[in-house]
Amino acid sequence: MSSNIPSTDIALKDFFSDNNVYASVFNDFLFKEELINPDELEPIDTAYQENVIARAKPEKIYRYRDCLRRTKYGHLLIVGIENQDKIHYAMPVRKMLYDALSYSSELGIYGGKDVDKTEWTVDERLSSVPKDVKITPVITVVFYTGENTWSGPKSLHDMMDIDDKIKPFVPDYPLYVIDLGHDDKLSFSNEDLEEIRAFLSSIYNGTADVSKYEVKNSTVALAGILANDQKLYTLANETKGGKRQMCEVLRLRDEKIINEISKQKDEEAKKLLAEKDSLISQLTEKDTQLSEKDAEIESLKEQLRLAKAQ
Repeated sequence: MSSNIPSTDIALKDFFSDNNVYASVFNDFLFKEELINPDELEPIDTAYQENVIARAKPEKIYRYRDCLRRTKYGHLLIVGIENQDKIHYAMPVRKMLYDALSYSSELGIYGGKDVDKTEWTVDERLSSVPKDVKITPVITVVFYTGENTWSGPKSLHDMMDIDDKIKPFVPDYPLYVIDLGHDDKLSFSNEDLEEIRAFLSSIYNGTADVSKYEVKNSTVALAGILANDQKLYTLANETKGGKRQMCEVLRLRDEKIINEISKQKDEEAKKLLAEKDSLISQLTEKDTQLSEKDAEIESLKEQLRLAKAQ
């Protein structure tokens, strides 16, 4: 990816900073109803994040969540989004570990050194948490934006060769994957999220150049980043305001590419012409030099003839 275009991770973190977009991911994909109120979404507190980082180091996990929010539903709920632009074939284990770190970090806060443990029982001290402790549920979805259809496992069991008699006793761990560019059953109530889904899907299935669907410049820019299309991203940055049909966006991008190719060819032709003129000039100079040498030789021959005649 060019250094002139933001990374997918940075672009999606910025995209999901809008709580309306964030809530739509879970409400439309998982719950099929508006369970999460965007106005109640809030960032995870600093103490929680620091505890996660501290506990992650032994496992050499240096990046915990791409996007994480806390919200209220009943009591509390933590909802996380893991951004992926490549297929990760160990994602169920990775997600399970991340969620476990989330629970472990919360327990670490309940049993931290600043907590008054004077009335704790021996068992509570051994557990490092009080008897009636309740931890916050965690739900994680994988937001996959890659060009190829997701072919990775969808659960922990998918990664195992397991006998049917043993299977009921081995806990499974499901993976919630949003395959944004390929799942034709996806639909989002949030306009920005639905636009990027429609545009990315059209790019990957080759229909964007005939689609009349209208998209904002911000959608074009994000689609350029996710599809690793430098020209699409640049076009969005050079265009001001309003919406354009996808086919118009692709036409403008292709015109830009053609103009750049034409300009490059013109520059190459000028360079070749300059090299040709330089070569002709050098040959002309050499020819002049040879003519002068021939004249000099003829003069010497004439002088020699006259000398012999005397």
